[in-house]
Amino acid sequence: MKHLLTYSDYEKIWESLPQQKSVDQLKMVRKLSKGIDIGDRISDLTKQGANIQYSRNVVDSGIESFQDFEKANKSFTPSWNLKGMLSPFPKKNKKKK
Repeated sequence: MKHLLTYSDYEKIWESLPQQKSVDQLKMVRKLSKGIDIGDRISDLTKQGANIQYSRNVVDSGIESFQDFEKANKSFTPSWNLKGMLSPFPKKNKKKK
């Protein structure tokens, strides 16, 4: 008898950003397949009046890695609205000369 998946089995699946090593591997594969990929060989339909500007290669447009996310959000303050702050990112102190 096969084991049927229940809701509790799906609770264990979490989404996450890829690691930098995986992003680098995708960029390497994209570099090797550029020009022979099916997406590169199809004509640009936006020039023919189609409304598909979103149709592009994800690797070319950029993939954010977990490390990029951590670097960009390291100054994030959790519970910022409960602490009376106006923004979750504190203003950077600029030294006046």
